[in-house]
Amino acid sequence: RNATANVNINTNTMATNDPFACFGDDDDESDVDSIKEPIENDRDRGRHLTEAYNANNNKKTKTNLPTQVPPSIKHASENSSSSASPSPSFRSSYEDQRTRTAHLPWPRRPPLYLGPMHLSNTLVDEGGGRGYVATQDLPPGTCVLIEEPCVKGWSEEQVGKRLGLESIRYLLEMEREGGDDDDNGDAGGGGDAQSIVRCMEELHPRKEKVDALFREDDPRVEPSSATTPAATATNVAMDPLDKIQIVDMISDMINDASHVQQAKALVAYAKERGVTNSDGSPLVERDIHRLLLTLRYNGFDSGLYLHFSMFNHNEDPNCIKFRPSPTNANMVGVEVVGGGADQEMTTAREGCYYSEARTSRRVRKGEALSLHYVENPREVSHATRRKILYDQHRFDIGDEINYKSFLDATMTKTGHLFNDNERGSHIFESELVGGKFPVSSREGNNNNGKVGDGESDDDLPKTQHIEKSLDDLEDMMKELQSIFKLQPAGNTDDGSFDRAAALELTVCELISASQSALGNDHHILISRCRRLHLDSIEVLLSQCASVLTEKQSIELMTRFLPSAHHLLELQRRRLGRDHPDVARTCNDFSMGIQALLAHSPKRLISLKMDGMTTLDLCSRMEHSCQMEKRRIE
Repeated sequence: RNATANVNINTNTMATNDPFACFGDDDDESDVDSIKEPIENDRDRGRHLTEAYNANNNKKTKTNLPTQVPPSIKHASENSSSSASPSPSFRSSYEDQRTRTAHLPWPRRPPLYLGPMHLSNTLVDEGGGRGYVATQDLPPGTCVLIEEPCVKGWSEEQVGKRLGLESIRYLLEMEREGGDDDDNGDAGGGGDAQSIVRCMEELHPRKEKVDALFREDDPRVEPSSATTPAATATNVAMDPLDKIQIVDMISDMINDASHVQQAKALVAYAKERGVTNSDGSPLVERDIHRLLLTLRYNGFDSGLYLHFSMFNHNEDPNCIKFRPSPTNANMVGVEVVGGGADQEMTTAREGCYYSEARTSRRVRKGEALSLHYVENPREVSHATRRKILYDQHRFDIGDEINYKSFLDATMTKTGHLFNDNERGSHIFESELVGGKFPVSSREGNNNNGKVGDGESDDDLPKTQHIEKSLDDLEDMMKELQSIFKLQPAGNTDDGSFDRAAALELTVCELISASQSALGNDHHILISRCRRLHLDSIEVLLSQCASVLTEKQSIELMTRFLPSAHHLLELQRRRLGRDHPDVARTCNDFSMGIQALLAHSPKRLISLKMDGMTTLDLCSRMEHSCQMEKRRIE
C-alpha cells in the first residue's frame, strides 16, 4: 500500500475529545488503567483490551440520552439513521478471540482485538479475493480491529521517499524486542527479521504466487533469479492483475542494474544474518524483489501491519484506521494507508503502540470492510488519486464512466436502508470542474506536475495548480507549528505572528480563486482549503494570543465560522453524517459560535448564516453541533 513514508500529521487541533475514543472516558490517562496486575504478553494485553472495550461499550449502552432534542439535531439524527433497528452490541470473550484469530494467516501473531468480522478468501469484487467481511450489521463507530505493527515506522533514510531497498535492509537489521520465537519464526511479541520475513510470505504478493508465476527451469538464468513467467512459457492464461502488479514490476526491477546489485548485496546480508524463508531455504534475489513489493503494497505511515494489510481499498470506504502515537495519546492525526487508508487517530497510551480501525458508517452483514489507500492529504482530485493508486498499488480506479459505475454499484450493494444513496452522486459531483468530469490517465502528468519544454502553467490541469498551492501552504503550516513549539508559551515574536497572519490571508485568497477556477463550490479540494483555513486561524488564536487584540480575534472568528459552516456541509455530503471528520468540524463550528456569542454577538448576527438570524437560533445551533459531535463520538 504505502509507496511513501511520510511524517504523521495531527489534525485534531481544535477538538478537546478524541473522536471515537477507544476505551474508557475521555479523560482517562490509560486504556488499561483499571488493570492492577502487570500485563505480561500480547495475549494478556489483548484480553484486557477486550474486557475494557466490552465494559465501556456496556456502560455507553446504558447511558440515557436527553429527552429534549433540538429540532436541528433531531433532523440530523433522522437523516443519518437507517429505518432498521440498531444492531446489538458486539461482545467478545478472551476464548472467542483465541478461537477466531486461530483461523487467521498468522495464528501466532494475533491482533490485540478482532471485532465482528472474519477474513474471507472468496470475495468476488475485491482485489486478490481476500478481505474482511462483517459478520453482523455494524453501526458507525464499531471497533473492528486493534493491532500493533510488526514493523514500527521506517528508517530515517526512507522517510519522505518512495519505499526502496533501504527499507529491506532496515527490516533485515531488526532484532527481536520480546517474546519467544518458534520453529516457524512467527511467534507473538517482538519483531525480529526472521519472524517478519516469514510472516510477509502471506501478504500480497504472496510468496507462493510469486514463485508460481516464474519458471524455475529456465536454462538462461540461475533458478533463484528466474524471470520468465511460467504462464507465458506454458501458454496458460495469466491473470492480468498478476501481470501488472507482480510480473511487470519484478521484471522492471531485474532490468535495473543498480537495483540488481543492491538486491545481491541484501541476499548476502540475509545469509550472514541467518534469515531464511519459512521452508528453511535461503533468501534469493526474487525474494528481495517480492519483499519490496510487499512493503509498497501493504505499508502504512506508521509501519507494517499484518492484519490491517488484509483490508481492501475502496473509493467510498466504510472503515477508517487510526494512527498510533508513542508521545501524545490525546492528539488526533489522520494517516492514510500507504497505500492506504491509515486514517488514523492516536490510540496509544504510555507503554502501548497500537492502531485501531472503526466503521465510519453503517455496514450491512456480509459487506466487505474497506479502507482508503491514499496518503495524507486525503482530499485530492480524482486525477491525482488515480495516478497515486496506480503508481503505488498498480490498480486503476478508471475514468469518468468507470468511476460513476463504481459509485453506483457501491450504493446498490450497501442498500438504501443503511446509507443515503444520494451520497454517491455527491461524491461524483465533488470531482466536477466547470460541470464536467476532468480527463485523466493512470500515468498522470508525464512531467509529474512540472512544466516542460514548450509548456506553460496554463497547460496543467486546474486541480493540479490548486493542489500544488495547497502542498506549499501546508508545508508552511507545518514549519510554523514547529517554530511555535520551540517558543515559550505566550511569548510569540512578531516575525512568527506576521508569517501566521500572512498564511491565513493567503489561504483565504486561495479559497476564492479555487472556487472561481473550479466552478464548483462542492469540489473535494475546497474541503481541503477550508480545513487548512480553520487550522491557520486556530494557530493564530492559540499561539499568538499575546499579540492579538480583541478586535483582531473577533475578526478572525468571523472568518472562521463561514469556513467551518461550509466545510461541515461538504463533509456531510461526501462522507455522510457519521464520520469522525464531521464530529471534529461540528466541534469547531460550535466553538466558533460560543466565542462570538461571548465576545461579539452583533458580529455573529451580522454574518447572516442560515438558521442563525437571532441569538436564540445561534445558541440552538451551537447546542445542536455539540450534541451531534457527542452522538458521533
